[in-house]
Amino acid sequence: MRPLGVTILAIVLLAIGSLAVVTGTILLSTKEESYPVFVEEYGKLLNQSLGNMPVSEEDLKTVYEMASYMAVTFGIVYLLAGFGLLTLKEWGRILTILIAGVNFVYSIFLFFIQPLAAVEIAINLLIIWYLMKPEVREKFSRKISIEERILGDQNP
Repeated sequence: MRPLGVTILAIVLLAIGSLAVVTGTILLSTKEESYPVFVEEYGKLLNQSLGNMPVSEEDLKTVYEMASYMAVTFGIVYLLAGFGLLTLKEWGRILTILIAGVNFVYSIFLFFIQPLAAVEIAINLLIIWYLMKPEVREKFSRKISIEERILGDQNP
């Protein structure tokens, strides 16, 4: 039986992954329409953050494409982690811990810009702690006997 926390976490990962894949795909497929908006908004952000630092059109195009491809890539990783959790695969648990670890480190850096990132830090630590608990970890490392391998699971 899959723990409720694992199910909730899997659903969240699947939702975030789906949203990221759809967003990245839309950005790539509507480049003609969305790129000018990106240039305008990102230009404003850069001017607010860095002053009037000149940024070339080629650099903005590279950032746009990288952000689009990264959204699709991260989305796929989140989808894989969510699927791994739903099916109680050990690699899904490890992948989710890695995702939470990377998000934790990112949130620490973000905290110096946005103090509300402390909430994200706490959530990622909670995810890591939860997936490392012995009773949760045990659900992912169920040993299959030779009889179960040959005959299959006899419990309905």
